[in-house]
Amino acid sequence: MRITKTNILLGRVPDVFTGASSDNPANITDPDFSTSYTSSFDLRLSFQFGTTTEIDYVAVAGINIANNNANSSGDRGRVYDGDAIITTTFITRNHCILMTFPKRSFTNLRVVIRGESVYPQVHYCAAGQSFEVPNFGETAGYSRQFLTRNIKNRSTINSSAAPVAVLTKKIAPRGDLNLPSMTKDFTENELQDFFDFASNGNYFFIREQDPAESDIVTNTNNSAYMCFDIDKISVTAHQQTRALNNVKFGFRVFNGL
Repeated sequence: MRITKTNILLGRVPDVFTGASSDNPANITDPDFSTSYTSSFDLRLSFQFGTTTEIDYVAVAGINIANNNANSSGDRGRVYDGDAIITTTFITRNHCILMTFPKRSFTNLRVVIRGESVYPQVHYCAAGQSFEVPNFGETAGYSRQFLTRNIKNRSTINSSAAPVAVLTKKIAPRGDLNLPSMTKDFTENELQDFFDFASNGNYFFIREQDPAESDIVTNTNNSAYMCFDIDKISVTAHQQTRALNNVKFGFRVFNGL
């Protein structure tokens, strides 16, 4: 499990390289999901940010490119440094995409979203540093938010109690992550950096599954989602040793489905 802990793109306005339209490029990094950027090209949207400090992830949320044809020539997110491909993630559904790579600075960070016969749209893009959760991340019973459908159906029924109309509404479910037996060093350092970031109203991404190391350039990974409204932060002493702590926090989820 990997969680993001910084975002260097807040307030940065990208240059749209392919698919420039009348939309405001600032919408790409605006946390307000009432805004978006839609490509004028029915295949690709690419935008670039220039130089960056050291980062190890790029995330994209609120996309529309999936057509259930993974590993095809389309349906993918890709990160470049200039013209050099750094990593690619193919998708099957409009999940959030969290693309990771060894920590590096960029001379020109370029992000490409590609679909097939669709005008690619992006609501939010972030980049920065992330961390791998110790002890393999989630414990038993954790709700796998990338597999759920966060909807509420309400049907109107007739006099025979049969449905005649259905109203479907998307909802933002709550998640809780329990991290028992975390080391003193982790909870007092890296975890505090994450709490500082998330508690300040910043969105963060969780990816439950990591691609195989040999598959870091081209992979299919649809296990990421965006989290917001962190709460119920708890760090308690371990029941057996002062060298460990038990961690728990809650959040709301947007998975794109």
